[in-house]
Amino acid sequence: MENLLVWFLLILSANSFGLIAWASDDGILLDSELSSLSLELLESAREPEFFDWLRRVRGRIHEFPELAFEEYQTSQFIRSELDALGIEYRWPVAKTGLVGSIGSGSQPCFALRADMDALPIQVMETS
Repeated sequence: MENLLVWFLLILSANSFGLIAWASDDGILLDSELSSLSLELLESAREPEFFDWLRRVRGRIHEFPELAFEEYQTSQFIRSELDALGIEYRWPVAKTGLVGSIGSGSQPCFALRADMDALPIQVMETS
Protein backbone atom coordinates (compact mmCIF):
# COMPACT_ATOMS: atom_id res chain seq x y z
CA MET A 1 0.00 0.00 0.00
CA GLU A 2 2.80 2.44 0.88
CA ASN A 3 4.54 2.15 -2.52
CA LEU A 4 1.20 2.60 -4.28
CA LEU A 5 0.60 5.80 -2.31
CA VAL A 6 4.01 7.11 -3.35
CA TRP A 7 3.42 6.45 -7.05
CA PHE A 8 -0.01 8.04 -6.97
CA LEU A 9 1.40 11.07 -5.14
CA LEU A 10 3.99 11.52 -7.87
CA ILE A 11 1.40 11.01 -10.60
CA LEU A 12 -1.19 13.27 -8.98
CA SER A 13 1.26 16.11 -8.63
CA ALA A 14 1.47 16.31 -12.40
CA ASN A 15 -0.58 18.26 -14.84
CA SER A 16 1.20 16.49 -17.69
CA PHE A 17 3.47 13.49 -18.04
CA GLY A 18 6.66 13.70 -20.02
CA LEU A 19 8.28 10.28 -19.75
CA ILE A 20 7.28 6.82 -18.62
CA ALA A 21 9.80 4.03 -19.09
CA TRP A 22 9.85 0.38 -18.05
CA ALA A 23 12.99 -1.76 -18.02
CA SER A 24 13.94 -5.28 -16.96
CA ASP A 25 17.00 -7.52 -17.21
CA ASP A 26 16.38 -8.18 -20.90
CA GLY A 27 15.42 -4.58 -21.66
CA ILE A 28 11.61 -4.85 -21.67
CA LEU A 29 8.90 -5.79 -19.24
CA LEU A 30 6.73 -8.69 -20.36
CA ASP A 31 3.01 -8.12 -20.92
CA SER A 32 2.23 -10.68 -18.21
CA GLU A 33 4.39 -8.75 -15.73
CA LEU A 34 2.68 -5.47 -16.66
CA SER A 35 -0.75 -7.11 -16.40
CA SER A 36 0.07 -8.47 -12.96
CA LEU A 37 1.30 -5.07 -11.78
CA SER A 38 -1.74 -3.34 -13.26
CA LEU A 39 -4.12 -5.71 -11.46
CA GLU A 40 -2.26 -5.22 -8.18
CA LEU A 41 -2.47 -1.44 -8.50
CA LEU A 42 -6.17 -1.56 -9.37
CA GLU A 43 -6.96 -3.82 -6.42
CA SER A 44 -5.04 -1.58 -4.03
CA ALA A 45 -6.81 1.51 -5.40
CA ARG A 46 -10.15 0.04 -4.30
CA GLU A 47 -9.18 0.16 -0.63
CA PRO A 48 -11.15 2.87 1.23
CA GLU A 49 -7.99 4.09 2.98
CA PHE A 50 -6.28 4.69 -0.34
CA PHE A 51 -9.33 6.38 -1.88
CA ASP A 52 -9.58 8.79 1.07
CA TRP A 53 -5.87 9.58 0.86
CA LEU A 54 -6.08 10.13 -2.90
CA ARG A 55 -9.05 12.47 -2.57
CA ARG A 56 -7.26 14.48 0.14
CA VAL A 57 -4.04 14.78 -1.89
CA ARG A 58 -5.85 15.75 -5.09
CA GLY A 59 -7.89 18.39 -3.28
CA ARG A 60 -4.83 19.86 -1.59
CA ILE A 61 -2.80 20.02 -4.80
CA HIS A 62 -5.60 21.72 -6.73
CA GLU A 63 -6.48 24.09 -3.87
CA PHE A 64 -3.41 26.28 -4.45
CA PRO A 65 -2.47 26.30 -8.17
CA GLU A 66 1.01 27.76 -8.74
CA LEU A 67 2.72 28.82 -11.97
CA ALA A 68 6.06 27.46 -13.22
CA PHE A 69 8.98 27.89 -10.81
CA GLU A 70 6.57 29.27 -8.18
CA GLU A 71 5.27 25.93 -6.87
CA TYR A 72 6.43 26.55 -3.29
CA GLN A 73 3.30 25.24 -1.51
CA THR A 74 2.92 22.27 -3.89
CA SER A 75 6.58 21.33 -3.51
CA GLN A 76 6.36 21.60 0.29
CA PHE A 77 3.22 19.45 0.34
CA ILE A 78 4.82 16.74 -1.79
CA ARG A 79 7.97 16.79 0.38
CA SER A 80 5.81 16.46 3.51
CA GLU A 81 4.01 13.45 2.05
CA LEU A 82 7.30 11.83 1.02
CA ASP A 83 8.74 12.51 4.50
CA ALA A 84 5.68 10.89 6.10
CA LEU A 85 6.20 7.82 3.91
CA GLY A 86 9.94 7.69 4.61
CA ILE A 87 10.83 8.26 0.96
CA GLU A 88 14.18 9.85 0.11
CA TYR A 89 14.29 12.75 -2.33
CA ARG A 90 16.59 15.45 -3.67
CA TRP A 91 15.46 19.05 -3.41
CA PRO A 92 15.61 21.67 -4.82
CA VAL A 93 15.83 20.70 -8.46
CA ALA A 94 15.34 23.60 -10.90
CA LYS A 95 14.21 25.87 -8.04
CA THR A 96 11.05 24.16 -6.72
CA GLY A 97 11.27 20.63 -8.18
CA LEU A 98 12.29 17.39 -6.50
CA VAL A 99 13.37 13.89 -7.40
CA GLY A 100 12.09 11.03 -5.26
CA SER A 101 13.42 7.47 -5.31
CA ILE A 102 11.94 4.22 -4.05
CA GLY A 103 12.98 0.62 -4.42
CA SER A 104 16.33 -1.12 -4.54
CA GLY A 105 17.62 0.37 -7.77
CA SER A 106 17.70 -3.04 -9.42
CA GLN A 107 15.60 -3.92 -12.45
CA PRO A 108 12.83 -3.70 -13.42
CA CYS A 109 12.94 0.09 -13.20
CA PHE A 110 10.19 2.66 -13.64
CA ALA A 111 10.83 6.34 -14.35
CA LEU A 112 8.22 9.08 -14.24
CA ARG A 113 8.66 12.72 -15.08
CA ALA A 114 5.87 15.04 -14.07
CA ASP A 115 5.12 18.75 -14.04
CA MET A 116 3.43 20.23 -10.99
CA ASP A 117 2.78 23.75 -12.23
CA ALA A 118 -0.62 25.17 -13.05
CA LEU A 119 -1.62 26.90 -16.25
CA PRO A 120 -2.53 30.61 -16.08
CA ILE A 121 -6.21 30.13 -16.96
CA GLN A 122 -9.46 31.13 -15.34
CA VAL A 123 -11.89 28.27 -14.64
CA MET A 124 -15.54 29.13 -15.10
CA GLU A 125 -17.98 27.04 -13.09
CA THR A 126 -21.55 26.56 -14.24
CA SER A 127 -24.46 25.41 -12.11
